[in-house]
Amino acid sequence: MVTIRQIAEEAGVSRGTVDRVINYRQGVNPDTEKRVREIAERLGYKPSVPGKMLAAKKKKIKIGFLVFDTPVALFFRDVYSAAKQKALEMDNLGISVKFYKAKQLDEQYLAGVLEQVEKDHLDGLILAPLHLPVFSEFLKRIEKSGIPAVFYNVDNDEGSRLSYVGCDYKESGRVAAGLTALSINNKGPIGIATVLDEKSPSSYERLMGFRKEIKKENPDITIINEDADYIFQENNCDAILELVEKHPEMKALYVINPGDCSIFEKVMARAANKDLKIITNDLLQKQRQLLKKGIITATIGQQPDVQGTLPIQMLYDYLVLGSMPQKDKIYTSLQIYIKQNL
Repeated sequence: MVTIRQIAEEAGVSRGTVDRVINYRQGVNPDTEKRVREIAERLGYKPSVPGKMLAAKKKKIKIGFLVFDTPVALFFRDVYSAAKQKALEMDNLGISVKFYKAKQLDEQYLAGVLEQVEKDHLDGLILAPLHLPVFSEFLKRIEKSGIPAVFYNVDNDEGSRLSYVGCDYKESGRVAAGLTALSINNKGPIGIATVLDEKSPSSYERLMGFRKEIKKENPDITIINEDADYIFQENNCDAILELVEKHPEMKALYVINPGDCSIFEKVMARAANKDLKIITNDLLQKQRQLLKKGIITATIGQQPDVQGTLPIQMLYDYLVLGSMPQKDKIYTSLQIYIKQNL
């Protein structure tokens, strides 16, 4: 085991100087500090875990956390709430977490937010990198600068990261197909719907998983609007309402991304079939209320608390303890909620 004394002897400095260098204390000539660190690395010096934690406090490591806060991204509010609690825990360990709230999703606005992120010279970054050119360019820049990043909720092949923490959306779609089939006794016509969401792969991948599972396991179920218009705008779901009115025989509707959740009550108000089963994703406060009322039959959660806390822990382990995440992708659990288990 390499000791401080060995490093001091090879560097030609006192043990006190080596101690100051490895614990990030001031008062050491920059050239001397560089030489000591190079020797420590070459000899394979490994500070103790308590020593690493103490050094982190003195170094004042800063992590950035980018979160969306828009009417169509309500899920992220639960992520933010969990992350804020984790940040308080990290503060006691000398790690500060700075949150950046993106209140719009247009590229010009996001470019300004990302510019501020870069100006703050962070030691690590947590983000959900939407599939937009502004994020593609940003990911290239932070990779070049060497800032370690953890992606959550949205993965993106255009950027380098330590790990991804979030939903397996194709698997989520398969689970939704199973729930839909169970709710209608494995036969009958159904519909699909999702709010317009071109920036995230979640809707598309869930839909692919759903379609594949229905075709594979449920030949007696037909998707009425599979090749028609199933996408609705945030304030205009007329196409879906017309679908419900035109097909009173429809037994279930899978709402992939419900946006602000207003579509659920509008659909049930128009539906001739008041026993229409509605399957959806996530568990926002509004969805809890609609589950209790029986308007939503079931929803599939994706652990926003884990998406808010685990990336922070990962960056702490990496920056302070030198530990890489154990997996390239960590998928959150798909939790099924019905009225009876809220």
